[in-house]
Parts: sequence; C-alpha cells; structure tokens
Amino acid sequence: MRRFGFAWTPVGRGQLALWHRPRLALIAQLPRAGCTRVMTLLSEREGAPAIGAAAAAAGLAWSWIPLGSGRPPEGAAARRAAAGVTELAAALDRGESVLLHCSAGIHRTGLIAYALFRRLGRDPEQARAAVERLRPVTAAGLRNEHLRWGDQNGVASGS
Repeated sequence: MRRFGFAWTPVGRGQLALWHRPRLALIAQLPRAGCTRVMTLLSEREGAPAIGAAAAAAGLAWSWIPLGSGRPPEGAAARRAAAGVTELAAALDRGESVLLHCSAGIHRTGLIAYALFRRLGRDPEQARAAVERLRPVTAAGLRNEHLRWGDQNGVASGS
C-alpha cells in the first residue's frame, strides 16, 4: 500500500514489503494495510522492543532479529539471523503479510531479504533482482559482504 510508502509483493503464499523503521504511531494502522507480521532488524538500544510492543497492541505478530549494524553478523548472531530467515520463509509460506524493516530499510533489510530469496531457491542474480523489485534503494545498498553472507546463510542445508 503506497499510502504508507511501501508496496506488498507476493512471495510464496504470502506477501512481503521492505521498509524503514515504522513510526510507533503508524504501527496501529498496519493491519488496515494488510500487514499481519512485522519483522524488526534493529538492536535493543535502537528501540526494537517498543516496536514489538506496538505491534502486539495492534494485533500483529512480531519477529525480532537483533542486528546492531549493517555489517553481516558473525558467530551466534549469524546463527540467530539465519534462523530468522527460516522463520521469515515459514511465515510467508503460511500466507502472512510481512513488513521487514531495519532503521533505514537498506543494509540490514537487504541482507535478510537477499538471504530469504536464496533460501527460497533463487540463484544469486534472481535473488538480487527480487530485492530490486521490492525496494530499489534497498537493492542499491547491497554490498558484496551482504551477498556473500546471504549466499552462505540463506541456502537451506541440503539444497
């Protein structure tokens, strides 16, 4: 819904939108835009729990992958982020409409979106093109390190 500055794109049985950090007051309106889940990629110090509380108050499901910067996560944070990609794919497979965001909706959002499309079986070129269709500014922010992380962590085991 462009009224909010994002548009839904069909992904699997669900819909996905990439965006920047939503204002807390706007979260209550997201169900009217068709949103069923908000997936936040902010750190705790950036106010992620407040977004979760606002999502719950609006009747939305909320998922949180705490990423502190636009750099690809490592170690335990990388494992949590890869699990979050799996959770995102499952939500879309269930038919949910997921708003995926970080602060500006560029680096962290692009990292996870690209990894998602790799998880869904797209080759690297198709995955990057899918991010481009969803939000060109997000695709423009993808760096080689994001693509490498998505290639390594997005592809499901045994694929």
